[in-house]
Amino acid sequence: MRRFLSSSFTVLALIACTAVAASAAEAAAGGKSSSLFDLYLHSMPVGGLLTLLSFVTFSLALTWTFSMRAEDLVPVGLTEEIHQLFAEGATDEAIEQAKGVVAGSPSMLGVVLAASLDKKDFGYGAMVEAAEEVGLAEHTKYSAKVGWLGLFSSSATLLGLLGTVSGIIGAFLGMGSQQGAVDPSKLATSIGEALVCTFMGLAIAIVGLYFFFFLRNRVNQAALDTSVYTKEVLDYFRPER
Repeated sequence: MRRFLSSSFTVLALIACTAVAASAAEAAAGGKSSSLFDLYLHSMPVGGLLTLLSFVTFSLALTWTFSMRAEDLVPVGLTEEIHQLFAEGATDEAIEQAKGVVAGSPSMLGVVLAASLDKKDFGYGAMVEAAEEVGLAEHTKYSAKVGWLGLFSSSATLLGLLGTVSGIIGAFLGMGSQQGAVDPSKLATSIGEALVCTFMGLAIAIVGLYFFFFLRNRVNQAALDTSVYTKEVLDYFRPER
């Protein structure tokens, strides 16, 4: 929660700095026409939805980038400690100690190892089956989290397109309502609305998709590493032929 709030404040600061920079550029240019902020206000309610979507998307992206690190999902030191415990064989005492080690680890690897060790009394096959089922569940859990970034990125593109169409419709309605020559200043507002929404939607989608693919690959790699390390531990329980 602290990471999410910290990321949220960071995103808000970036948005505020961007707005200030845009206003300063407009003032330096000495423009008398509608400012960028005026065009943003005119893009409501689509512009407001895009702002809210950007706030949520970037906050979650930053939060998950730092909370779902590779070393947090798959702590290599966990398996090394278990290998040390099983150095003289998977005795009952060593197994109990190993259960205590993985019980305090909320990582993907820790959860999978804990589930497999709990099935020790049911044999090697049950341990393997438990590891596969829990591993799939953990992979699905983290992939579902990352999947929200893909949804938000796609939604941003569609919302930006909605704002673009809305602005173009407004421009044509303005042209149709004028009997004589068309006033460019009246069309500029509607066209500006379309461009602002397009820009916001594309910006959110581009950044959001980058984080989506980056985090998705991290989760997939963590699931693969978890499977490899779990099999190494389960080899201690493989029946001899």
